[in-house]
Amino acid sequence: MNSRFHPLPRTGSAERGSLLIVAMILSAIIGISIVSYINVGRSSLTMSNRSLYNNGAMNLAENGLEEAMYSINKLVADPSYSFTSDGWTAVGTSDMRRKWTGTAFDQNATGEVRVYIYNYTVAPRIIARSLVSLGGQASSAVEKWIEVQLRKTSKFANGLVAKDSIRFSGNNASVDSWNSKLYPSTTTDTDGDGTVDALDTDANGDGVADASIPYSSGVRRDNGSVGSVSVSVDAVLVQNADIWGYAATGGALPTVGSNGLVGPFGTATGTMDMSRVSTDFSASFDPVTAPTTGSNIASIASSDLPMTLGTAGTTNVYRLPSITGTGGAANVLTIQGNTTLVLTAAPGTTAIQFTGNAGIAIATGANLTIYVEGDVNIGGNGVANGGTTAATSNPPSNFQIWGTRTSGTQNVSIAGNGVLSAIAYVPNGNLSINGNGDVMGSFVADDITVTGNASFHYDESLGNFGGNNPYRVSRWNELSEATARATYSSVMNF
Repeated sequence: MNSRFHPLPRTGSAERGSLLIVAMILSAIIGISIVSYINVGRSSLTMSNRSLYNNGAMNLAENGLEEAMYSINKLVADPSYSFTSDGWTAVGTSDMRRKWTGTAFDQNATGEVRVYIYNYTVAPRIIARSLVSLGGQASSAVEKWIEVQLRKTSKFANGLVAKDSIRFSGNNASVDSWNSKLYPSTTTDTDGDGTVDALDTDANGDGVADASIPYSSGVRRDNGSVGSVSVSVDAVLVQNADIWGYAATGGALPTVGSNGLVGPFGTATGTMDMSRVSTDFSASFDPVTAPTTGSNIASIASSDLPMTLGTAGTTNVYRLPSITGTGGAANVLTIQGNTTLVLTAAPGTTAIQFTGNAGIAIATGANLTIYVEGDVNIGGNGVANGGTTAATSNPPSNFQIWGTRTSGTQNVSIAGNGVLSAIAYVPNGNLSINGNGDVMGSFVADDITVTGNASFHYDESLGNFGGNNPYRVSRWNELSEATARATYSSVMNF
């Protein structure tokens, strides 16, 4: 009998159990993969969605900026315009704010934007904060914060502007501002004569003084401004001067001495208010072309003085090589009417020189405009633009110097007879402003030196010189870091 061992056959239930375990493992893997894929898809959708509304938030913030710029420039074009009548809320005497809500996006998302304007009448700075809340999602709102700095398109939108450097050499020099066209009130004696007269009235109700308001302590403001586009550490040497206003450079911080300061009234000596300081200043230094017309006259020499050019109530343009004045106080060149002088002396030669006690006297209400590519040295008794005090002088725009040299360096030195009221644009010039009294106006040059203990007063109305020049963006900056936003968080949570 053949006896062999035969193994027991597998049962069907054991095979089915193994297959079930394998199927469960595969199902688990597939399930985990599907969940992971869904999460990845959801994250991608969320990121895509937030990216979409990130652009929407940026557009919303820029819309707020445009609304602010519209209102600011509307005030430039129409001094009677009121921010508050257009939905803005006044904050203090120089700031405005406004909020727009209920902007509808797709997928039930909604947006709002808050805008805050600092110093809306001079050197405005705008902060816009937009928020977009996503519909149906429990996630934080998408936010965008933007800061922009505005500046006038006028060449004289600031007090002192240089390509290279600005230096204050005196120990008691100061910078502040006033607005010779900012109507204060019908009860203010801004000209200091003890009565309320034509200089203090606004007969047509446009918010602008009918006549120029002279500088005085009663109308002074802390909006003086100095700026250099240079990135050098010596771009703005404040030294011991008091800059009641703003200081800006193209790169390095201004240099302030132990007795100097930069900031609003009340700033401590030896310090800078960093909200009034910037290191991204820019400016254009376009060349100037002198008029080609005019009556040709001979050079004016000391032997021709005293002499009068122009006639009250008329406009005259004269072309001549040079003007020289020296000797006693009687040797004065008097200017009447609206007079323009085109000096034809070659670059590198002296076009105007006054020494001794000789000088230039611009009659009250008269205007003198000089185009020159040669060097200018107005010393002696300097220039009396309408008067020898701040209260009696003509507005700065009544005495203008335009440097037309396009290459090389033009040397221009100006002194005042007790007070200097002028504007000068010498883009390729070394400009020296001399005096121990009041210097009023605006000056643009390659290099500027303020000597003596002059008190410089920027006339803010020069921001509109040449017409109602609108503001434009001079700096655009997205505030993406928490520390940058924290600077403005207290004013942007309204």
